Amino acid sequence: MPFQILPLWIQFGAFCLAMNAGMINVLGLVTVLHQSVSHMTGNVSMLAMAVLHWHPSSVLYLFLITFSYVIGSFYSGLILGSSSFRLDRLYGIPLSLVTIFILLCWIFLPYFPRYALLWACVAMGVQNAMISHYKGTIIRTTHLSGVLTDLGLALGYRARGLDVDRKRVILHLLILCGFFLGGLIASLIYPLLKLDSFIVPASFSFVLSMVYWIIYLRYRHIQN
Repeated sequence: MPFQILPLWIQFGAFCLAMNAGMINVLGLVTVLHQSVSHMTGNVSMLAMAVLHWHPSSVLYLFLITFSYVIGSFYSGLILGSSSFRLDRLYGIPLSLVTIFILLCWIFLPYFPRYALLWACVAMGVQNAMISHYKGTIIRTTHLSGVLTDLGLALGYRARGLDVDRKRVILHLLILCGFFLGGLIASLIYPLLKLDSFIVPASFSFVLSMVYWIIYLRYRHIQN
């Protein structure tokens, strides 16, 4: 189903969420454990290898990483009740949880790095599950496999002379650019702030949650 409208604030929101995930994932990669936290594909593959070669500590930790991501998605499902975007849903709560979980990661990272990064995985699970659908399009803001697949499909359709939904393509390009920009920002700030770099995406998540609460309250006021 094609988009009827694609409000600018939704485009901006998807861009910001992807940028947040890009920052957190790079920080997970460059910190002490070099662990991906915004998507689980590689972690599940490493889990399979750890099981095959039977490294119990790695098996347990990689399982906990994957499970933490699922727990984050569970929180979003419990709070929102649907992954289809609607303005009257309380997205400010999951965004606030993302802020809290990233702060917990930052607090524990110098002392218990393995435990700390589990909180980052929970945060990314919360964020990715918040909004999974809009106007028939699957939206993922913490990883790019689906985004790149849909962009490739659009190019293929265009090469065949078929029409493509430009607004859908724009949305995917914004997610791609946001994730990339977030990675650049994290790569720039980490040499300066080291482990304190996690304060940046935590603060950014907090700002996003506050902005959404303002939008939500204004929407409720108009509706009433």
